[in-house]
Amino acid sequence: MPGYSHALAPPPPEPGPVTPPPVGNGITQVDTMYGDVKGFIADEGVVAFLGIPYAKPPVGELRFAPPVAPESWGNMLEAMDFGPACPQQEIEPSDIMNSNIDEDCLTLNVWTPSVDDQERAVMFWIHGGGYLWESSGDKLYCGARLAARENVVVVSVEYRLGAFGFSYFDDVPGSGNAGLLDQVLALRWVQDNIVAFGGNPDNVTIFGESAGSYSVSALLGMPAAEGLFHKAIGQSGGSSTFRQKDYARRSTELLYQYAGVNTLAELRQLSWQEVMAAQEQVMDTTLLPENIYAGVVDGTVFPEPPLHAIARGQSSNIPLMVGTTRDEGRWWMVENALLALPVATPLATMTAFPYFERSIPDNKTAAEGIFLYYLNYPELAASPNLVSLAMMTDAFLRIPTLRQAEAQVAYQPGNVFVYRFDWNPPCPEYPFLNLGAPHGAELAFVTGYPEGWPEVYGDDGIPTGLQSQMMDAWASFAKTGNPNHANMPAWRPYNTSDRPTMLFNARGNDATSRLKNDPDGSTRAFWDAQPFDGMSPPLLPEDLSGSGFIF
Repeated sequence: MPGYSHALAPPPPEPGPVTPPPVGNGITQVDTMYGDVKGFIADEGVVAFLGIPYAKPPVGELRFAPPVAPESWGNMLEAMDFGPACPQQEIEPSDIMNSNIDEDCLTLNVWTPSVDDQERAVMFWIHGGGYLWESSGDKLYCGARLAARENVVVVSVEYRLGAFGFSYFDDVPGSGNAGLLDQVLALRWVQDNIVAFGGNPDNVTIFGESAGSYSVSALLGMPAAEGLFHKAIGQSGGSSTFRQKDYARRSTELLYQYAGVNTLAELRQLSWQEVMAAQEQVMDTTLLPENIYAGVVDGTVFPEPPLHAIARGQSSNIPLMVGTTRDEGRWWMVENALLALPVATPLATMTAFPYFERSIPDNKTAAEGIFLYYLNYPELAASPNLVSLAMMTDAFLRIPTLRQAEAQVAYQPGNVFVYRFDWNPPCPEYPFLNLGAPHGAELAFVTGYPEGWPEVYGDDGIPTGLQSQMMDAWASFAKTGNPNHANMPAWRPYNTSDRPTMLFNARGNDATSRLKNDPDGSTRAFWDAQPFDGMSPPLLPEDLSGSGFIF
């Protein structure tokens, strides 16, 4: 809350309800500004409205362009099923992944404890997936349990991915940022309609993980998003992947090349499957396809890099909570088998990933950094690849995430909170990989759906004490701007002196979370001179020049 003093821990708010609330008045029909919508009572005891269009289909002349609000629909809209995932690589049908893919994909979902006039806090979820993959319809991202336990309204959104959401054309205003503008239009929909679903448009929290967290950072620095949300939570991602125009142009040139066309008009005439096939070839030009697509500093949607705008006070009134997992980068061993081999030494990975090498601050050397990481993590001495991944964790995710906190704390000194997630999931699908607490490991503890990622969480569930603690913290922050509650240690706001950080962990089913000042501070300090703002270190067009590297 504004004005909170660092000296004292805040009084804990009451924790959210432990069991789903009763289904209010049983109403499952809502009148929106575009027409009537009919939902259903979900198994979790909340009312769900799935697949509501918030924009016109982004096809034809709207492909690659900013979204346009939908027209009113005539008959009752049956909001019973998730809408399609936005174009991406083909997904094998299953009960946990949204494998229905189509270009007409701009829909959102709402879960509310009751359709009434209570005006609950609204939590607006932005899914991750490197701006390339995934969907709000994936089981892991279902909002029903969070809405039920915490008496909040949860909204999740589909937004355009990859080439469709982030291809940049000099003569198409807003292109290169269309996927982020989709999120803005969905937030406007929330402002216009969420009261009818029992939500409060004046208490909206945006939260997301990975590309969803990068989106949170982008929205904090985007003038068009100002006033559309009131708090923000970023899980594993900052502003470091923001692109300059030359890099964004290069990815578009490659798209033209692999699509076999020369003009935007021709590109728009192709089927989405043909565009997707060309995008997959663009992805093959780099070992890190997650860095191809993101927002671009175009001078219009983003007059400056988001982190610069945040530091200048663009979102000075927004409480912020951010964090990472302890071993973010180890997930890349799943995606690139070479990174699981001892031959993937720090120097070898810097050669394979030029952006990583450019991340070394100008006042440091790679040798200094490598020595420091071996010194601080002696248990990794026999696994050079894990030392590499510890450095990549910091350069790609941990430090960029902290940069958001450092920028915002100047304006919200009592309302910025930082965490690290330390619990090691069993990862039964990857028994020979030491994944630790990898990228995304905290997700089920926030949404409540471990069955949505059995490869990581297995079939035996997750520690219930830690799940309850984290769900309550996220919801408390959404309601009040402060994550503290009765069932967790006191969580002091972040500052750049002692840097208090909540370490989330569990033993058995019980939470063992604790507050620690500046965890791994010496490795954090190594990167002090590197802004990680999307401009320095830069992504360069030549990074998209070839696919092969053998360690």
